[in-house]
Amino acid sequence: MGQSTAPPPAGDPAPARSHGSDRAGDASGDGDDDDAWDRRIRRTGCFAENERLLICHADTGDWRRCADELAAFRRCMRLHGQL
Repeated sequence: MGQSTAPPPAGDPAPARSHGSDRAGDASGDGDDDDAWDRRIRRTGCFAENERLLICHADTGDWRRCADELAAFRRCMRLHGQL
């Protein structure tokens, strides 16, 4: 008969979604999901600031080293009434 798939065990977190520099220009991935994310961020008016923050984190692997990028993103979000 058909294959059955059991649900994941309780307590297992959903797979984390990565937002990093590897997304930019990736036509081979699941573009619908990335497009939806990009549309949401673009609506905030802070897409460029968000990209700089994500790239910083991807490059350094440490949010603490991205304080300037985070501050710029936060300022932009406040300016656009998102915070």
